[in-house]
Amino acid sequence: MRNTPDFSKADQVIRQALNDEAFTSACLLVGRGERVLFRRAYGRLSMEEDAPLTTEQTRYDLASLTKPLVIGMLTLRAMESGKLCLWDQLGTFVDAPEDKRAITIAQILTHTAGFSTGVHLWQTCRNPNQATEHLLAAPLRYRPGSAQQYCCAGYILLGQLLECLYDMRLSELAVQEVFWPLKMQKTGYLPVAGNIAATEMQDDGKCLSGVVHDENARFLGGVSGNAGVFSTMDDLALFVQMLAAQGALPDGSRYLSPATVRLSMQNHTSTMPQGRGLGFYLPKLDNGYTGDLFPVETIGHTGFTGTSFTLDPTSGLYVILLTNRICPSRDSMQIYRVRRLLHNAVYAAVSTAGL
Repeated sequence: MRNTPDFSKADQVIRQALNDEAFTSACLLVGRGERVLFRRAYGRLSMEEDAPLTTEQTRYDLASLTKPLVIGMLTLRAMESGKLCLWDQLGTFVDAPEDKRAITIAQILTHTAGFSTGVHLWQTCRNPNQATEHLLAAPLRYRPGSAQQYCCAGYILLGQLLECLYDMRLSELAVQEVFWPLKMQKTGYLPVAGNIAATEMQDDGKCLSGVVHDENARFLGGVSGNAGVFSTMDDLALFVQMLAAQGALPDGSRYLSPATVRLSMQNHTSTMPQGRGLGFYLPKLDNGYTGDLFPVETIGHTGFTGTSFTLDPTSGLYVILLTNRICPSRDSMQIYRVRRLLHNAVYAAVSTAGL
Protein backbone atom coordinates (compact mmCIF):
# COMPACT_ATOMS: atom_id res chain seq x y z
CA MET A 1 0.00 0.00 0.00
CA ARG A 2 1.38 3.37 -0.97
CA ASN A 3 1.75 6.07 1.68
CA THR A 4 1.47 9.82 1.47
CA PRO A 5 4.95 11.30 0.99
CA ASP A 6 6.38 13.20 3.94
CA PHE A 7 7.85 16.41 2.54
CA SER A 8 8.81 17.84 5.93
CA LYS A 9 12.54 17.59 5.09
CA ALA A 10 12.04 19.45 1.81
CA ASP A 11 10.01 22.07 3.65
CA GLN A 12 12.83 22.37 6.19
CA VAL A 13 15.39 22.95 3.41
CA ILE A 14 13.44 25.97 2.16
CA ARG A 15 12.86 27.38 5.63
CA GLN A 16 16.55 27.07 6.46
CA ALA A 17 17.44 28.80 3.20
CA LEU A 18 15.16 31.68 4.17
CA ASN A 19 16.87 31.89 7.56
CA ASP A 20 20.24 31.89 5.81
CA GLU A 21 19.04 34.72 3.53
CA ALA A 22 19.52 32.69 0.37
CA PHE A 23 16.36 34.46 -0.87
CA THR A 24 13.45 36.37 0.61
CA SER A 25 10.64 34.63 -1.29
CA ALA A 26 9.99 31.10 -2.53
CA CYS A 27 7.25 28.90 -3.92
CA LEU A 28 7.63 25.13 -4.03
CA LEU A 29 5.39 22.69 -5.88
CA VAL A 30 5.93 18.94 -6.16
CA GLY A 31 3.70 16.78 -8.32
CA ARG A 32 3.38 13.61 -10.28
CA GLY A 33 1.37 13.69 -13.47
CA GLU A 34 -1.77 15.75 -12.81
CA ARG A 35 -1.57 15.11 -9.05
CA VAL A 36 -0.04 17.86 -6.89
CA LEU A 37 1.71 16.30 -3.90
CA PHE A 38 2.99 19.42 -2.13
CA ARG A 39 2.50 23.14 -2.66
CA ARG A 40 3.61 25.99 -0.40
CA ALA A 41 4.68 29.65 -0.43
CA TYR A 42 7.41 31.09 1.80
CA GLY A 43 8.78 34.44 2.90
CA ARG A 44 8.15 37.96 1.66
CA LEU A 45 8.24 39.59 -1.76
CA SER A 46 11.26 41.73 -0.95
CA MET A 47 13.85 42.36 1.74
CA GLU A 48 11.89 45.01 3.66
CA GLU A 49 10.44 43.75 6.95
CA ASP A 50 7.00 45.08 6.03
CA ALA A 51 7.07 43.69 2.47
CA PRO A 52 3.94 41.69 1.53
CA LEU A 53 3.98 37.98 2.26
CA THR A 54 4.57 35.58 -0.61
CA THR A 55 1.41 33.75 -1.68
CA GLU A 56 0.81 30.70 -3.81
CA GLN A 57 -0.07 33.09 -6.67
CA THR A 58 3.13 35.15 -6.49
CA ARG A 59 4.76 35.68 -9.87
CA TYR A 60 8.50 35.40 -10.43
CA ASP A 61 10.90 36.58 -13.10
CA LEU A 62 11.59 33.22 -14.77
CA ALA A 63 14.83 34.43 -16.40
CA SER A 64 16.21 31.60 -18.58
CA LEU A 65 13.20 29.34 -18.02
CA THR A 66 11.90 31.51 -20.87
CA LYS A 67 14.16 29.54 -23.21
CA PRO A 68 12.44 26.12 -23.00
CA LEU A 69 9.01 27.50 -22.15
CA VAL A 70 8.71 29.98 -25.01
CA ILE A 71 11.43 29.42 -27.62
CA GLY A 72 11.54 25.65 -27.11
CA MET A 73 7.79 25.18 -27.36
CA LEU A 74 7.36 27.64 -30.25
CA THR A 75 10.08 25.88 -32.22
CA LEU A 76 8.62 22.42 -31.61
CA ARG A 77 5.14 23.63 -32.58
CA ALA A 78 6.55 25.25 -35.73
CA MET A 79 8.29 21.98 -36.55
CA GLU A 80 5.07 20.01 -36.18
CA SER A 81 3.12 22.51 -38.30
CA GLY A 82 5.58 22.34 -41.18
CA LYS A 83 7.04 25.83 -40.78
CA LEU A 84 10.60 24.66 -40.11
CA CYS A 85 12.72 21.62 -39.31
CA LEU A 86 15.49 21.31 -36.79
CA TRP A 87 18.17 21.07 -39.47
CA ASP A 88 17.10 24.23 -41.25
CA GLN A 89 19.98 26.67 -41.37
CA LEU A 90 20.02 30.24 -40.15
CA GLY A 91 20.85 31.40 -43.66
CA THR A 92 17.50 30.01 -44.87
CA PHE A 93 15.67 32.70 -42.93
CA VAL A 94 18.03 35.67 -42.50
CA ASP A 95 20.87 37.31 -44.39
CA ALA A 96 23.52 35.82 -42.13
CA PRO A 97 27.27 36.26 -42.66
CA GLU A 98 29.28 33.36 -44.05
CA ASP A 99 30.36 31.95 -40.67
CA LYS A 100 26.78 31.73 -39.41
CA ARG A 101 24.75 30.73 -42.46
CA ALA A 102 25.01 27.00 -41.75
CA ILE A 103 24.08 27.22 -38.06
CA THR A 104 21.06 24.96 -37.56
CA ILE A 105 17.97 25.42 -35.41
CA ALA A 106 19.02 22.32 -33.46
CA GLN A 107 22.44 23.82 -32.72
CA ILE A 108 20.84 26.96 -31.34
CA LEU A 109 18.51 24.93 -29.10
CA THR A 110 21.39 22.81 -27.77
CA HIS A 111 23.86 25.69 -27.28
CA THR A 112 26.28 24.28 -29.85
CA ALA A 113 25.98 27.08 -32.42
CA GLY A 114 29.23 28.78 -31.40
CA PHE A 115 27.83 32.11 -30.22
CA SER A 116 29.75 33.99 -27.55
CA THR A 117 28.41 33.84 -24.01
CA GLY A 118 29.28 37.49 -23.37
CA VAL A 119 26.32 39.27 -24.99
CA HIS A 120 25.89 42.83 -23.67
CA LEU A 121 23.50 44.48 -26.08
CA TRP A 122 22.72 47.31 -23.67
CA GLN A 123 26.39 48.30 -23.81
CA THR A 124 27.18 47.70 -27.48
CA CYS A 125 24.02 48.86 -29.29
CA ARG A 126 22.61 52.37 -29.42
CA ASN A 127 19.05 51.06 -29.68
CA PRO A 128 17.21 47.70 -29.85
CA ASN A 129 16.91 47.89 -33.63
CA GLN A 130 20.65 47.22 -33.90
CA ALA A 131 20.48 44.00 -31.84
CA THR A 132 20.07 41.53 -34.71
CA GLU A 133 22.83 43.10 -36.78
CA HIS A 134 25.15 43.11 -33.77
CA LEU A 135 24.49 39.47 -32.89
CA LEU A 136 25.06 38.34 -36.47
CA ALA A 137 28.24 40.39 -36.81
CA ALA A 138 29.87 39.21 -33.56
CA PRO A 139 32.62 36.59 -34.06
CA LEU A 140 31.84 32.99 -33.12
CA ARG A 141 33.77 31.34 -30.28
CA TYR A 142 34.05 28.04 -32.14
CA ARG A 143 32.90 26.26 -35.28
CA PRO A 144 29.16 25.46 -35.06
CA GLY A 145 28.56 21.93 -33.81
CA SER A 146 32.14 21.39 -32.63
CA ALA A 147 31.72 22.45 -29.00
CA GLN A 148 29.18 23.61 -26.46
CA GLN A 149 28.79 26.92 -24.64
CA TYR A 150 25.62 28.06 -22.88
CA CYS A 151 24.65 31.47 -24.21
CA CYS A 152 21.70 33.77 -24.80
CA ALA A 153 22.58 35.10 -28.27
CA GLY A 154 21.15 32.15 -30.20
CA TYR A 155 17.86 32.24 -28.30
CA ILE A 156 17.51 35.97 -28.86
CA LEU A 157 18.04 35.43 -32.60
CA LEU A 158 15.71 32.44 -32.69
CA GLY A 159 13.00 34.50 -31.00
CA GLN A 160 13.38 37.16 -33.67
CA LEU A 161 13.34 34.50 -36.38
CA LEU A 162 10.07 33.09 -34.99
CA GLU A 163 8.57 36.58 -34.99
CA CYS A 164 9.31 36.86 -38.71
CA LEU A 165 8.09 33.33 -39.38
CA TYR A 166 4.71 34.01 -37.76
CA ASP A 167 4.60 37.77 -38.50
CA MET A 168 3.77 38.39 -34.86
CA ARG A 169 5.50 39.97 -31.86
CA LEU A 170 7.07 37.36 -29.58
CA SER A 171 4.96 38.36 -26.58
CA GLU A 172 1.75 37.84 -28.58
CA LEU A 173 3.05 34.68 -30.22
CA ALA A 174 3.85 33.18 -26.81
CA VAL A 175 0.30 33.83 -25.64
CA GLN A 176 -1.23 32.34 -28.80
CA GLU A 177 1.01 29.26 -29.08
CA VAL A 178 2.09 28.54 -25.49
CA PHE A 179 0.32 30.25 -22.61
CA TRP A 180 -3.26 30.17 -23.93
CA PRO A 181 -3.27 26.52 -25.12
CA LEU A 182 -1.71 25.43 -21.80
CA LYS A 183 -4.15 27.61 -19.80
CA MET A 184 -1.28 29.48 -18.17
CA GLN A 185 -3.39 32.52 -17.36
CA LYS A 186 -0.91 34.26 -15.05
CA THR A 187 2.11 33.90 -17.30
CA GLY A 188 3.51 36.41 -19.75
CA TYR A 189 5.94 39.13 -20.66
CA LEU A 190 5.63 42.68 -19.29
CA PRO A 191 3.51 41.93 -16.19
CA VAL A 192 1.45 44.61 -14.53
CA ALA A 193 2.45 45.54 -11.00
CA GLY A 194 1.13 43.43 -8.17
CA ASN A 195 2.04 40.19 -6.43
CA ILE A 196 5.55 39.86 -7.93
CA ALA A 197 8.73 38.84 -6.14
CA ALA A 198 11.41 41.53 -6.29
CA THR A 199 14.82 40.84 -7.78
CA GLU A 200 18.09 42.77 -7.71
CA MET A 201 18.57 46.10 -5.96
CA GLN A 202 19.22 49.03 -8.26
CA ASP A 203 21.37 52.14 -7.78
CA ASP A 204 18.40 54.02 -6.30
CA GLY A 205 18.17 51.51 -3.45
CA LYS A 206 15.02 49.84 -4.78
CA CYS A 207 14.69 46.25 -5.97
CA LEU A 208 13.30 45.54 -9.43
CA SER A 209 9.71 44.31 -9.31
CA GLY A 210 7.74 43.47 -12.42
CA VAL A 211 10.67 44.52 -14.62
CA VAL A 212 12.81 41.79 -16.15
CA HIS A 213 16.19 41.45 -14.49
CA ASP A 214 18.14 40.22 -17.52
CA GLU A 215 19.83 43.27 -19.03
CA ASN A 216 19.60 42.07 -22.63
CA ALA A 217 15.88 41.37 -22.35
CA ARG A 218 15.34 44.70 -20.59
CA PHE A 219 17.23 46.51 -23.36
CA LEU A 220 14.95 44.80 -25.90
CA GLY A 221 11.87 46.20 -24.19
CA GLY A 222 11.24 43.30 -21.82
CA VAL A 223 10.42 40.81 -24.58
CA SER A 224 13.17 38.44 -25.70
CA GLY A 225 13.83 34.81 -26.50
CA ASN A 226 16.37 34.39 -23.69
CA ALA A 227 14.41 35.90 -20.77
CA GLY A 228 11.48 38.13 -19.87
CA VAL A 229 8.60 35.84 -18.88
CA PHE A 230 6.98 36.02 -15.42
CA SER A 231 4.91 33.16 -14.02
CA THR A 232 3.57 31.33 -10.96
CA MET A 233 4.27 27.83 -9.70
CA ASP A 234 0.76 26.67 -10.62
CA ASP A 235 1.09 27.86 -14.21
CA LEU A 236 4.50 26.24 -14.57
CA ALA A 237 2.99 23.03 -13.23
CA LEU A 238 0.59 23.02 -16.19
CA PHE A 239 3.54 23.23 -18.57
CA VAL A 240 5.46 20.42 -16.87
CA GLN A 241 2.33 18.25 -16.57
CA MET A 242 1.96 18.47 -20.34
CA LEU A 243 5.53 17.26 -20.77
CA ALA A 244 4.97 14.44 -18.28
CA ALA A 245 1.91 13.38 -20.29
CA GLN A 246 3.98 13.36 -23.51
CA GLY A 247 2.17 16.34 -24.96
CA ALA A 248 -1.39 15.51 -23.86
CA LEU A 249 -3.63 18.03 -22.09
CA PRO A 250 -6.17 17.26 -19.33
CA ASP A 251 -9.13 17.80 -21.66
CA GLY A 252 -7.90 15.01 -23.97
CA SER A 253 -6.51 17.33 -26.64
CA ARG A 254 -2.86 17.47 -27.66
CA TYR A 255 -0.34 20.24 -27.40
CA LEU A 256 2.55 18.24 -28.91
CA SER A 257 2.82 14.75 -30.32
CA PRO A 258 4.44 12.06 -28.15
CA ALA A 259 7.21 11.69 -30.74
CA THR A 260 8.07 15.39 -30.50
CA VAL A 261 8.16 15.37 -26.70
CA ARG A 262 10.38 12.30 -26.66
CA LEU A 263 12.74 13.89 -29.18
CA SER A 264 12.93 17.10 -27.14
CA MET A 265 13.99 15.20 -24.01
CA GLN A 266 16.72 13.13 -25.64
CA ASN A 267 20.35 14.01 -25.09
CA HIS A 268 21.46 15.67 -28.33
CA THR A 269 24.96 16.48 -27.04
CA SER A 270 26.15 13.08 -25.81
CA THR A 271 29.77 13.77 -26.81
CA MET A 272 29.90 17.08 -24.95
CA PRO A 273 30.24 18.06 -21.27
CA GLN A 274 26.58 18.93 -20.71
CA GLY A 275 23.51 16.99 -21.71
CA ARG A 276 21.13 19.14 -23.74
CA GLY A 277 17.74 18.34 -25.17
CA LEU A 278 15.82 20.69 -27.45
CA GLY A 279 15.67 23.61 -25.06
CA PHE A 280 16.03 21.37 -22.01
CA TYR A 281 18.99 20.65 -19.75
CA LEU A 282 19.78 17.10 -18.61
CA PRO A 283 21.40 17.99 -15.27
CA LYS A 284 22.23 14.50 -14.01
CA LEU A 285 24.86 14.03 -16.71
CA ASP A 286 27.19 16.66 -15.21
CA ASN A 287 26.21 16.59 -11.52
CA GLY A 288 23.84 19.50 -12.02
CA TYR A 289 21.25 21.11 -9.79
CA THR A 290 19.00 18.06 -9.20
CA GLY A 291 21.19 16.44 -6.55
CA ASP A 292 22.06 12.78 -6.20
CA LEU A 293 18.83 10.79 -6.51
CA PHE A 294 16.96 11.90 -9.62
CA PRO A 295 17.56 9.51 -12.54
CA VAL A 296 19.75 10.18 -15.54
CA GLU A 297 16.70 10.78 -17.79
CA THR A 298 15.71 13.86 -15.75
CA ILE A 299 15.22 17.11 -17.68
CA GLY A 300 14.70 20.69 -16.57
CA HIS A 301 16.16 24.16 -16.58
CA THR A 302 17.29 26.87 -14.19
CA GLY A 303 16.97 30.65 -14.25
CA PHE A 304 19.55 33.17 -13.02
CA THR A 305 16.99 34.80 -10.73
CA GLY A 306 16.64 31.58 -8.71
CA THR A 307 13.96 29.69 -10.61
CA SER A 308 13.94 26.07 -11.79
CA PHE A 309 11.77 23.19 -12.92
CA THR A 310 12.63 19.51 -12.94
CA LEU A 311 10.88 16.50 -14.50
CA ASP A 312 11.67 12.82 -14.22
CA PRO A 313 9.96 11.58 -17.39
CA THR A 314 10.27 7.94 -16.29
CA SER A 315 7.88 8.47 -13.37
CA GLY A 316 6.19 11.82 -14.05
CA LEU A 317 7.59 13.30 -10.83
CA TYR A 318 8.34 17.02 -11.07
CA VAL A 319 9.60 19.83 -8.85
CA ILE A 320 9.04 23.54 -9.38
CA LEU A 321 11.09 25.91 -7.23
CA LEU A 322 10.68 29.64 -7.71
CA THR A 323 12.83 32.02 -5.66
CA ASN A 324 14.26 35.52 -5.89
CA ARG A 325 17.80 34.54 -4.94
CA ILE A 326 19.27 37.79 -6.34
CA CYS A 327 17.30 39.93 -3.90
CA PRO A 328 19.12 42.06 -2.99
CA SER A 329 22.27 40.99 -4.89
CA ARG A 330 23.45 38.53 -7.54
CA ASP A 331 26.45 37.80 -5.33
CA SER A 332 24.39 35.24 -3.38
CA MET A 333 25.37 31.72 -4.49
CA GLN A 334 23.53 29.65 -1.88
CA ILE A 335 20.80 28.64 -4.35
CA TYR A 336 23.13 26.13 -6.03
CA ARG A 337 23.43 24.01 -2.88
CA VAL A 338 19.82 24.61 -1.83
CA ARG A 339 18.55 23.16 -5.11
CA ARG A 340 20.55 19.97 -4.64
CA LEU A 341 19.47 19.54 -1.03
CA LEU A 342 15.84 20.14 -1.96
CA HIS A 343 15.77 17.66 -4.84
CA ASN A 344 17.39 14.99 -2.68
CA ALA A 345 14.77 15.51 0.05
CA VAL A 346 11.90 15.43 -2.45
CA TYR A 347 13.03 12.30 -4.23
CA ALA A 348 13.76 10.48 -0.98
CA ALA A 349 10.27 11.32 0.33
CA VAL A 350 8.56 10.06 -2.84
CA SER A 351 10.71 6.93 -2.98
CA THR A 352 10.02 6.11 0.67
CA ALA A 353 6.27 6.46 0.03
CA GLY A 354 6.52 4.00 -2.82
CA LEU A 355 5.34 6.46 -5.47
